[in-house]
Formats: sequence, C-alpha cells, structure tokens
Amino acid sequence: MTPNLRLRTSEWAPWVAGILACAALSAPAMGQFGGFKKALDKVQSDQRLKKIEEASKPISVEQERDIGREVAAKMIAAIHVYRNDPLTRYVNEVGATVSVQSERQDIQYHFAVLDSNDVNAFSAPGGYVFITLGALQLCQDESELAGVLAHEVGHIAAKHVIHEIEDANKKGAAASALGSTVGDLTKNAPGSAAYQNAIQNIAKNIIINLFNKGLPAKDEYDADQRGVRYAHAAGYPAGGLERFLGAFESSTAKAQSNITITHPPVKDRNERMQQLIVQQNWQDADRPQLEDRYATLTAMLKSKSGS
Repeated sequence: MTPNLRLRTSEWAPWVAGILACAALSAPAMGQFGGFKKALDKVQSDQRLKKIEEASKPISVEQERDIGREVAAKMIAAIHVYRNDPLTRYVNEVGATVSVQSERQDIQYHFAVLDSNDVNAFSAPGGYVFITLGALQLCQDESELAGVLAHEVGHIAAKHVIHEIEDANKKGAAASALGSTVGDLTKNAPGSAAYQNAIQNIAKNIIINLFNKGLPAKDEYDADQRGVRYAHAAGYPAGGLERFLGAFESSTAKAQSNITITHPPVKDRNERMQQLIVQQNWQDADRPQLEDRYATLTAMLKSKSGS
C-alpha cells in the first residue's frame, strides 16, 4: 500500500515556517564564517609576504664577513696553509697592491697560500683570497701573480658568491647547492646557535659549489675584466692573468686542476681580456713584469716541490 504523502495545509505550514526561520538564523552565521575565512586568508597572505620579504633582504656586510670567515676556516682545515712567513708576506703585499684598486673598500682583504700542488685560486666572501702552491709554481713573474689575485678580488668586489646565495633564496631553493636561506640569518641574532648554524651550512655549501660546479661563466668573465683593470691600475702589465692562463692551458697541470671543470674555456677568457686591453689601450709592453723580484719566490717553491 502506497504511503499517503499528501498533507493538509494546516499540517505543512508550520514545517515550512520552521525551515524559513532556520534559514534566516543561518544567514548571519554564514556571513560570520565568511569573515573568518577572509581573516585566515589575510594571515596566510601576510605570512607569504613576510617570507618573500625575508627572501628579498640582501646579505649585510657583517653577515658576509661571518660567512667568509667560516668558509676560510673550513678551507684551511681541509687543505692547510703553507707556513712560510716571507712567502705569505710577499703574496699579501702583491694582493694588497691590487685590492686597493677595487671598488669595495668596506672590507679588509686577506691573502694566504694553500699547501696544495693543484693549480688553483679561490676567494670567499668578506675579503678572503687563497692561492695554491701549484699556481705559484706556474707563475713566471709578479705580474702574473697580481693578475691571478686581482681576478679573485674581482669576485669579492662584485659579490658574486653572495648574489648566488641571495638568488637561490629568492627562488626558494633551500635545497640547492648554496643551501640555507638568508632568512635563517636575518631572523636570528648574530652569535646565536641558530645564526651560527646557518652560517656553517652556507659556508659548507659554498665550498661544495666552488669545487664541484663553480660560479656562472658570466661571473668568471666579469672577474677577469675586473682583475685586468685592478692590475693595470696598480701599475702592472694588464696581460698578467692572460699569460698565466695561457701557461696553464699548455701545461700538464691542466689535467689535474678543477679550473678546467669550474671555469669557462681559457681561449674564451683570454679573447675577452685581449679585447678589453685593446679597447682601453692598455698594451703596456714597457711595464715591468718583475721577474727578478719573483725569482726568490720561485726558488723557494722549487725547493718545496723537490722536497
């Protein structure tokens, strides 16, 4: 038997009135829930903006110094400094001569010799420059040494490594080769455990990146151009780095050095430097290359390599 669903008006009218009353009461509640959602959206938006703001903050000079100091400490612990006071003083004197020509004088430059036969040179943020015994043995005169050191000073002056960290942070690349975010530095007080941990992570990843990948080619070309300019302004022949790279290219050391892996081809680098020298009329053939002053250093290195 089919149920009788037909209701008299007197029966369904109160039921409908009740539904309408509930609907009327729920309207403000729905509006209230909509307000909560807007508030939540605003909080989430503010959080996103805060993260973007933190990611956009440039690294300060103080933070750069802290990062560079940690990179230098890790580099020295891994490779060790070659202990020879006369040699260290000499390299620092040449380095100071070219670094004073740099655009950046808000930091102090430090130069050290690494006890490694690999032909290489490195720079860390904050003014730290390293050159290996292998690179010093390959130099034929002081102007070549000046060119190599000036190239590394160019990386520091242009903040190439620092900009790599900042760019990685802006892209949210916390797991990239340059690791920790700038926010890890800016939101923690210097000297705190969290701040120091961020510094250590960044320093570790900088070293990994320098040895395994290197900087973008455009940064290497830029450091070459800056290095040529600094060396020339310091009174050296402008072609010192170009001659050093030419000797490197034709030497057996090329096969063992990670310069080959982490830098653009020597031919391209030298062509660009030659163009700059011609454009600026820096063909200073009469400038001394200072082979004699380098002779004592060379003898010292030959003694080291033969021991």
